[in-house]
Amino acid sequence: MGARREKSKKIRMITILVSVFLLLLAVASVLFFRHVTGMLPSQQAAARWSPGGDRVAQVTAYIPEHNGLTHEATRGVIHALRSGLMAEGIDPGDADGGGVWTYAYSAQEVLRLSSRYRGPAVVYATGVGGNFFLFNPVLLISGSYFPRDSINRDMVLLDETLAWWLFGAVDVAGMTVYIGGVPHVISGVYRPYGDFASQAATGDMPHMFLFYDALAAEVGFAPITNVQAVLPNPVSGLAEEFLAEAMESANLKEGEYALINNTERYTLSAMIDVVQDFGSRAMRQMGFSLPQWENAARMAEDFAALALVLTLLFLVFPTITALRLIIRRWRRRKWRLLRGTWNWWNNRREGKREDAWRMQNQEAEMLEKEKDQYNLEEIIRSVRESEENHEKEN
Repeated sequence: MGARREKSKKIRMITILVSVFLLLLAVASVLFFRHVTGMLPSQQAAARWSPGGDRVAQVTAYIPEHNGLTHEATRGVIHALRSGLMAEGIDPGDADGGGVWTYAYSAQEVLRLSSRYRGPAVVYATGVGGNFFLFNPVLLISGSYFPRDSINRDMVLLDETLAWWLFGAVDVAGMTVYIGGVPHVISGVYRPYGDFASQAATGDMPHMFLFYDALAAEVGFAPITNVQAVLPNPVSGLAEEFLAEAMESANLKEGEYALINNTERYTLSAMIDVVQDFGSRAMRQMGFSLPQWENAARMAEDFAALALVLTLLFLVFPTITALRLIIRRWRRRKWRLLRGTWNWWNNRREGKREDAWRMQNQEAEMLEKEKDQYNLEEIIRSVRESEENHEKEN
């Protein structure tokens, strides 16, 4: 009997230790989830645009290349966004700063460029417009972003790899590169972010940013495949509706492009959708060529969903163990809820009866005392009357 009890005790101890270990793994998974969902600056434009906590959301439309927008169509989408805000009674203000909204757009092409020292180099070029670097900030290691409203549209931003290839250095702001024989001034050099998703999405081909105007002038026509906006979102989903209605002005209907709410893409409901679409979401059936920052965000989504699933799995065994311990303690308890409640109520009822009986006895005693006192006074009175009558007779 003692050996059996000792064995049972050891099993319980091992079970508790395993539960504690799994709980620690669950905590680690939660911390990893928080790290993954907060590590990409490209998904936090709403917080940067409205740090005061106004209800805005970052939304993005990714358009297949065969449906890519012209520059004029993109301007129509921007105008439709402004008109949509005004139609809802919202003063849009200045999209460059101080207003309730802002926007950006981009196109991707492959270009050849060279420098006075080396070349040519084949690069992945992103032509940008609007408030692009609010949405997609990069880690500058020299120079600066090119101003969005600059009159000179011949400015470029190179990544570190490309700067080393062309010049053998990274402090090259102000120097010149040539795209199709046309000189462009380097505004700065950047380094991809060090998180695993950004590193994986960078790829082997060097990259650079330039004005969309310059890209279109070089290739003739560069389809715009990415429209981003920070929009008011007092009710969940309203920002997405604004952008979807604006896309209709470019004759793009729902299903002909991908609409993403970047601000809410790492919420619990969004993660559940990622888990449900596991496998199929890797298949692109609409002709997308996603930019680096979106590929990184999708990779982060996958790891965040994995962390969520692992957290739930790690919690299963500790939860079952805790329930078994609670049931065991409950069955071995020395008190009973119903019996204790009945005894308490019964004792209270008996106490009230005793109090009532005591009050009745006190009242009866008072009546007896009053009655005895009344009888004594009657006896004394009658004796006195007898004595007075006897004296009168004598």
